[in-house]
Amino acid sequence: MRFLADGMLGKLTRWLRLAGQDVVYVGELEVPGEEQDSYLVRKARTERRILLTKDVELYRRACREGIRTILLRGTTIPSLLREISSECGSRIEINQEKSRCPVCNGRLKRKGADEVEGVLPAGVKGRGPFWVCSGCGKVYWRGRHWENILKTAEEISG
Repeated sequence: MRFLADGMLGKLTRWLRLAGQDVVYVGELEVPGEEQDSYLVRKARTERRILLTKDVELYRRACREGIRTILLRGTTIPSLLREISSECGSRIEINQEKSRCPVCNGRLKRKGADEVEGVLPAGVKGRGPFWVCSGCGKVYWRGRHWENILKTAEEISG
């Protein structure tokens, strides 16, 4: 699935990317000299993306213009991801082997410790496996935050 998230959904964007979804986030883009809503509708149409929003007016406008749009009502990441799964008819799950970079949306490639040795902080070398973003070059591993990611992943399925 390919999504376009409005400016209120930065945190959700990162979680969708962790779940392997291709998500463009308007907060990361330079919007040309037009109204943001017009830009979102045009970009969703041009790139054939599902527009995600919590903005009722944007939702109505996009629907009127024939854009597939999901109006999100949840307040937590698990509830929002369940909403999207339900609306799209496809379960969204966190799977590190399919994850995208939460920062830039690039694809992650698994690497050995020797391949990332020069960019790791001290004490991380033994914590592999490692993934490197093909877009921004950021290196990821299962750090202390991994337990929180797994806990949220369980809540999504629950």
